[in-house]
Amino acid sequence: MMVRVMIMKNQYMYITSKEWFESSSLRNPLCVLDENIKSIYPEFFELNYDLKILVTKRPTNEEKLSYCYNDYRERYGSSDISTVETAVKESPSKNVLLNSFTQEHFEYISPLIKDTAEILYFFKCKRINDLSALSEFSNLKCVYIYGNNSLESLWDMSNNKELKVLSFVYITKLKDIEALKDSCVEYINFDTSDNFGNKKPILFDSNVFSTMRCLKYLKK
Repeated sequence: MMVRVMIMKNQYMYITSKEWFESSSLRNPLCVLDENIKSIYPEFFELNYDLKILVTKRPTNEEKLSYCYNDYRERYGSSDISTVETAVKESPSKNVLLNSFTQEHFEYISPLIKDTAEILYFFKCKRINDLSALSEFSNLKCVYIYGNNSLESLWDMSNNKELKVLSFVYITKLKDIEALKDSCVEYINFDTSDNFGNKKPILFDSNVFSTMRCLKYLKK
């Protein structure tokens, strides 16, 4: 674990600043599943995230010399990963937005938010390929994943008794959804488009949906 933390300290910066998020396109991103979510689960459509964290690579010297260089990382970021833990402690951490997290970063933050997170938005966390830690998120209600080309299977949902909504947008490699059989999920949205809007073939077994006892709405 110490090795991973050292790697993250050396390579990455962490932005938790509310001021920066307020000035960015992530000010209050819509959890846009589709139009039906507004009437079925309006509480999951437009959210006020109480915890937002961006993981970003350190700027290179070449970047800094560019005439259009944006120094937001130096002004708002920190290279100390304990910044993440501090942000969690200072927030209710119920509605959580994770931006550009790697697998190691997700494993770092999971124990810190597993008892509080209800809505979890993975935004462009392209390198996360294992979500098994979510099995311990006892209050989880909605998971939204936007932009991931690494995830191939879901997690054991048998203990996620409150989980009602799943949305996967720009997810291209998901193959195994067997875990849905033991879930309480009512609403599912799958979008297998790539970043260019091209629909990719579904790789998973769609027959799983017919075994879901709680499923009310499915879009794929």
